[in-house]
Amino acid sequence: MPRRRVAKEVGLSAWLRVLSLFVVVAVAGCAATPAPARQDAARSGGATFAPWTSEDYRYRIGPGDELSVRFVVNPDLNATVVVGPDGRGVFPLISAQDVAGLTAEEANALLSRAYATVLRAPQVETLVAGYGASQIYIGGEVRDPGVKTIKGRLTVAQAVMSAGGFQDTARTGHVVVIRQRPGDPRLLMRTIDVRDNLNGKSGDDFAVLPGDLIFVPRSAITEVNRFVRQYVTGVLPFNFNYSINRGTRY
Repeated sequence: MPRRRVAKEVGLSAWLRVLSLFVVVAVAGCAATPAPARQDAARSGGATFAPWTSEDYRYRIGPGDELSVRFVVNPDLNATVVVGPDGRGVFPLISAQDVAGLTAEEANALLSRAYATVLRAPQVETLVAGYGASQIYIGGEVRDPGVKTIKGRLTVAQAVMSAGGFQDTARTGHVVVIRQRPGDPRLLMRTIDVRDNLNGKSGDDFAVLPGDLIFVPRSAITEVNRFVRQYVTGVLPFNFNYSINRGTRY
């Protein structure tokens, strides 16, 4: 393996280990804090997370995506354009446009302005018709952690399933999602509860985006259960494991 590639992979692994440790510390601080204050608690622990807004849930176009461009008045110009590795798409009548990192609405506004230079009052409709392959990282208490290549839209729960699902030790009520907003060096972090989604109910879940890091922390009950198995089971006259879990969801 070339030396440059080895160095790159070692650097990525080291970065992921440091970030995972950072997440563990942040989650530990969040766990004892009411939900509305979780981001503030993370910042007080040394993190510099940006506020997570509704805009941060919107999909942004990337290389390999297919854009469907439709013209209300000029249907002969309708086209499906694949975004190239450089983030640009080649559209009829106009020069290549840099659309990577834009939402579908932002790309539509960009194309409308570009087509206004060659058409009179163009009415353009731009949609993401297909998704290119992208990568996310899933770590922590999953059966097959690592970098995963995805294509299409996946929720956080579905992404975890693509990593083999949760370990028995996973804290499924506090799954961490970290992402970065384009043009902002700060990270975004959310902890979500995916237990209802795993049971076929609607719950706190949303689509992952390219580059997301998903971290599943270990349940706090795991260490207690290990202690029970080693030192208590068979000694006390009751099921201690059942007692500490009763009425508690992890």
